[in-house]
Amino acid sequence: MDVATALSLATAAAASAAGGAADAAGQSAWESLLSLARRVGGSRGDGDPGEGRLAVVDPADSGQVGALTGWLDEQARADEEFAALLRGWAERHASVLRAERSEVRNTVSGSAQVRGPVIQARDIHGGVNLG
Repeated sequence: MDVATALSLATAAAASAAGGAADAAGQSAWESLLSLARRVGGSRGDGDPGEGRLAVVDPADSGQVGALTGWLDEQARADEEFAALLRGWAERHASVLRAERSEVRNTVSGSAQVRGPVIQARDIHGGVNLG
């Protein structure tokens, strides 16, 4: 997995944590990402993103999330070890975050005339039997 994909998943983690229906796995992914960033930022001693700034990243604030992902990108470009940690984070949380980003809207409306069963679903694992 590349760093760009990891950064995309970081944004998905923020969206998951910010949503009213955030599930435990999405919230855990977000908190894990912040923990990684705090550890790396603190261990460098450069103060950026800083003592305090990461402690208050609001996942619903696109500006704060953008600043965080920008910082993550800079750190990953400057430090291959951090890039590997970020990719590892993304690999651990990818399946949950990708599933949360997919969306299905099932609608039967307008002048539609339904003359039989209608199945509306997102994921179906196994067969569907209507008779």
